[in-house]
Amino acid sequence: MSMQDSEVKARLMTQAEATIDAILAMRKKPGEAQLADIEQAALTAGQQLAHAVTVELVAESAAELPAWPHCPTCGQKLKAKGKRRRRVVTESGEVTVQRDYYHCAACGQGIFPPG
Repeated sequence: MSMQDSEVKARLMTQAEATIDAILAMRKKPGEAQLADIEQAALTAGQQLAHAVTVELVAESAAELPAWPHCPTCGQKLKAKGKRRRRVVTESGEVTVQRDYYHCAACGQGIFPPG
């Protein structure tokens, strides 16, 4: 496992432990819990963990995008304008994506690379 994988795994494990601790602290006593309560706790934990995985992998992917040297519209050289953020809706919830933003002086096109 690479160092990067180990770091991502450690962050996800921390999130998983926090999610599990929260679910255990909020659950009903064993004799009082109904199946619907148990299922809801499990679904909530799963959704929180799915969102945490999405956030981690989106950030990792955005960090590895190659630079865009030329405008896809007119072919002229692009100028890097620094990092920009966008909120995107995923199947596990909203995620903030931070990537390089580029501008073409020739045609005025702004580029926020996909990923």
